[in-house]
Amino acid sequence: MSALVASDLCMGYTSGKLRTEVLRGLSLSVDAGQLTLIAGPSGCGKSTLLSILSGLQRPDAGSVIALGEDLFRGDRHARDRFRLQHTGFVFQGFNLFPALSAFEQVELPLNHMGLSREEARRRARLSLEEVGLSHRMRLRPSELSGGEKQRVAIARALAKEPELLFADEPTSALDAANGQMIID
Repeated sequence: MSALVASDLCMGYTSGKLRTEVLRGLSLSVDAGQLTLIAGPSGCGKSTLLSILSGLQRPDAGSVIALGEDLFRGDRHARDRFRLQHTGFVFQGFNLFPALSAFEQVELPLNHMGLSREEARRRARLSLEEVGLSHRMRLRPSELSGGEKQRVAIARALAKEPELLFADEPTSALDAANGQMIID
């Protein structure tokens, strides 16, 4: 069964009088349990595609069916709830809150998912341990290296135990050893 189906996606951006189409009639299907990599040169639309497939951005045309649900049929709030409950996203730019510790970064979405406080804390701790940051849990982003920030972002996505996981260059800020650990 397909966990994710995109049909005839189109997306473009306008800057002044110039319109640039980055996606034209793109369709794909990803089965449950399947790892799918998207490769291409800078500026070809990889991040845009991930943003659309995860429901963060509405395409100009086309549809996305994720776990049997049409992401763009309902309102934005329904899409937000779907993302919270079913998806994890590792952003290329980390998207960490400056005032929160690594532990709080990972715990925050878990609290919004309706998990008990104990379960949210357990998952946050285990996820940070899994990415090798048990000793850095109480530090804020300004006290972490780029690679550590990336691992916090990865831990945050994994702690949700998502059915769909989207990652935009998840190992770009990591050295080879940590990159391999995350891939594994």
